Amino acid sequence: MMKEELDTQNRIKEAARRVFLRQGFDGAKIRQIAEEAGVNVALVNYYFRSKEQLFKSVYKETFGVLFGKIVMLLNEETPLEVKIWKIVDKYTDLIMENPLMPMFVLSENREDGNTLFKDLNVREVIRNSYFTKQLQEEIQKGNIREVAPLHIIFSILGNVVFPFLARPAISYMGDLNEEGFRKFMEERKKIIPEMIMAYLKVK
Repeated sequence: MMKEELDTQNRIKEAARRVFLRQGFDGAKIRQIAEEAGVNVALVNYYFRSKEQLFKSVYKETFGVLFGKIVMLLNEETPLEVKIWKIVDKYTDLIMENPLMPMFVLSENREDGNTLFKDLNVREVIRNSYFTKQLQEEIQKGNIREVAPLHIIFSILGNVVFPFLARPAISYMGDLNEEGFRKFMEERKKIIPEMIMAYLKVK
């Protein structure tokens, strides 16, 4: 592919990322994306065929970058409790910056099964992570209750991601504007690690 074509595709994807972020997937229009990128609609359709394919192209790259950052945290040689706090903090910030990411992952799971996770070798990365090793060592020492690492990982992910998926309902029930929702998620950065550590603690 020629450099000029690659530059054009990247410009379209960056424009699409901004429009999707402002308008959401349903509200975004190909014409808006084309105008933002400074190209015509036909060129967007030529490279990406449809809004759905453009959305996937944008967020597949983004997911890979975000997953890489989470893997770095999983493999940090820091105490378990500190690591859980850091993962929740960083993961929340990453989703705040990319609020459509959960929708993308869910749509990929529905349509392509495990392809996205297989491409990134997610299962082996988590299984061989320092975080998993830490959990197993702490269990053996009797410092935390016996639990499969997968439960802890998805307790973290689920508690962070769900408010973004349920944001309209949460914003309505809590009468939250944009700033209010951000404050709500900042509060959850403290609550989630505390809940997980309370669960792990041996009574």
